[in-house]
Amino acid sequence: MKIVGITCSIDEKKLYLNRDYTTVIINLGFIPLIISPDMIEKILTHINKISALIISGGGDINPNFYGEKNKACKNLVPDERVLSEMKLLKAFIETGKPILGICYGMQLMNIFLGGNLYQNIETQIKHSSDNHEIQVTDNFLFEKGQYIVNSSHHQAIKILGNGLEIFCMARDEVIEGVYLKEHPFFVGVQWHPERHMGEISLNLWKSFAKKIK
Repeated sequence: MKIVGITCSIDEKKLYLNRDYTTVIINLGFIPLIISPDMIEKILTHINKISALIISGGGDINPNFYGEKNKACKNLVPDERVLSEMKLLKAFIETGKPILGICYGMQLMNIFLGGNLYQNIETQIKHSSDNHEIQVTDNFLFEKGQYIVNSSHHQAIKILGNGLEIFCMARDEVIEGVYLKEHPFFVGVQWHPERHMGEISLNLWKSFAKKIK
């Protein structure tokens, strides 16, 4: 059985992860391992035992991480989580193992690679807050065309990180999916495929599973 690491949200006392994440991984035939920041050094020591990584959703990343002052972020993710996940990204990129970033996870990937974010798309872009249409423009993972996804975010990628390519966008030009061209599977999506059973989400999980060795 292969183990898939999944990061989680935290506060001073508790860990938080929507059960949809573990349900999807179990249904794909893998064992989910919830990773908290205090586990990072142990995880890095035994990274050979983990076959893939998911950076789960979360709140707002402190704009200090991309060289800006906080003007619109209220629900800040603790720096402890951000820093620990950046360590994970660095280590997993070097292994070539599959990495999937979801919502906050995609935004973190972008910042890790030198990009930045719109701090609040509700004021900077009029983006749909419900199910909406996206256009797949690069067929590296899916066939080009239009698909429906969900939406649960108020931040989005502004300037792409180094090496990232866009593979899908919303009609309002919000970036919905990115990948790192030189990596076997370094993919970020802005929607939540763990709780969306549309065609593109199901295909995303199948593609992720196929890369797990």
